[in-house]
Amino acid sequence: MKKFLSVMAAACCAMALNATIYTCHVKVTINGTVSEQEQVQVEVNENNGAYDLNLKNFVLVSEGVAMPVGNVTVTGVEGVDEYGFTKLNFNGTIFITEGDDPQYDFWMGPMLGPVPTVATARFIDTAISGDLFIDLSSTMNQVITVSIFGIAPGEAGGIDGDVNKDSEVNVADVNAVVDIILNK
Repeated sequence: MKKFLSVMAAACCAMALNATIYTCHVKVTINGTVSEQEQVQVEVNENNGAYDLNLKNFVLVSEGVAMPVGNVTVTGVEGVDEYGFTKLNFNGTIFITEGDDPQYDFWMGPMLGPVPTVATARFIDTAISGDLFIDLSSTMNQVITVSIFGIAPGEAGGIDGDVNKDSEVNVADVNAVVDIILNK
């Protein structure tokens, strides 16, 4: 029994090592209306070449009003190597689950049921960019685009967000992330 529990603990630790949490700028467009947020966490988990992309505890903020959506997760997507990046393409149905942020009692996403979604993402250890296209036109007359762009804190330099390792977090780091994504 001890060996079994040890193996299970080791497996859990190994899975945790394959997760990267990116701090992202998120731009949400709903039928042409745009809202943007900073410091949104996106978690990417890898398991034998299949990836889960999770926008956890997502809260849409529009005109100062917060609407808790929930966990927007795309699961089991095969990663493809593309010029040193891992690229994900997903076209299917997702279910938005309830978030666990204690400041919200109600999450709207689970009420939506199956949600047709197209997702693309490109990432490396230190940077991610991607888009989710959520088609709610048949139920809510809305087409939602979620664009993410971010970095993995502490991965690149000694300071969270210091991608170019110059001991400062500034616009030069954004340029470095763009260069990483464009593979310059």
